[in-house]
Amino acid sequence: MNPFENFKFSKNVKHDWVNGFEAENVEKPDYEKILMPTAEEKAAALKKYSLIYAKALDDFKNKTKLTSWDMDILTVAAALQTIRWFFISNDKFRFDKASDSDKFFEKTGKNLENLPFVPATIPKLLLDHSVPYDAVNYSENFSGNSAGLSGKNHRFKTLGHDPLAGLIFGTANIATNTLTVNDFTEIFPSYHVVNQKIDRKTDIFHILKWTGELMMNKPEIVGAAFAKQIVHCGTDAFTKQGLPVPVINVISPETSKFLIGNQIDSYSVTRGAMLAIFINKIVEMCHRMYFDKNSDDKRLYEVRTRKILTYSNTMSSILNVGYVAVTRDFKKFDLGGILVILWRILNDKKEIEKIRLEFIQKTLDNELKKEEDEVNEKLARWGYKI
Repeated sequence: MNPFENFKFSKNVKHDWVNGFEAENVEKPDYEKILMPTAEEKAAALKKYSLIYAKALDDFKNKTKLTSWDMDILTVAAALQTIRWFFISNDKFRFDKASDSDKFFEKTGKNLENLPFVPATIPKLLLDHSVPYDAVNYSENFSGNSAGLSGKNHRFKTLGHDPLAGLIFGTANIATNTLTVNDFTEIFPSYHVVNQKIDRKTDIFHILKWTGELMMNKPEIVGAAFAKQIVHCGTDAFTKQGLPVPVINVISPETSKFLIGNQIDSYSVTRGAMLAIFINKIVEMCHRMYFDKNSDDKRLYEVRTRKILTYSNTMSSILNVGYVAVTRDFKKFDLGGILVILWRILNDKKEIEKIRLEFIQKTLDNELKKEEDEVNEKLARWGYKI
């Protein structure tokens, strides 16, 4: 259908698209009829662009489908991830005991039990590597119910050992020579610690209050306590007891107990995740080496790379869960790798969807540009300029 068939001009009338008509007796076209499409035209246009959209989706799917070479790389990537968790289990590369990582520090102590709370001192913070929330023995002054701490459970029973919560509560404990038990139901029972012995009971609110006072009057003590918290957690992370997984320890100490008992802790999870990410980076670089700018679209090639990483990580994690379920060997449980694949699934899905929409938009824009060029060509033939 020619939208300009209703135009009628006399042979001697000059016309110009911008300046209009120069003769008053010329019958002007019905612009509303020309510019407003009929219902049939709308239906035809909708059908046409629906087909273009469907074809664009199909083209995207075909152009991002993994090739046989991609499948080879995917297989190697999955094998590398599987070898990683099988041979580097959670109990590997650790110190036998905490003292092995503390050997460069000397222990000193001062009895300040007569004070309302026992503030830390800069010399003690610098020279004594012990922290109050490592205390499991009791002083002669202690009375009341046991704190329920021992050498085997204090890593998951004290808030100071939590990698995240410890940044606040562990720092407060070190600055005030106290410890806080990880028991939400009793609002985190807390105790004074004197000479590395649990001395008498206090509460978490006073500990935070005293820390605030120190922050106002002696901020260097809180700063040094924070640094000591980082160093202590850093050394404890490499021991066999390890440090609990953040958040889980606060929500459920019993779950942390089970995880730590199988060496599933902050160190093993972080190490597993970092190694998984490292292998993914190597695979990603190797796959991009074969990008051909003459035949491949950069963004579509990126989708194939992301698919390789996501599928290979997923295969490795499925094998890991299956292996642990059959053998009951939880020291092989690759929680770090599983967290990486969960992140990849969420992130890659979002990125692939973004690239898919870009591809469809580009296809539709090209089609509209093609129609625009055709209309401009017709207008030029009839003497109109846009």
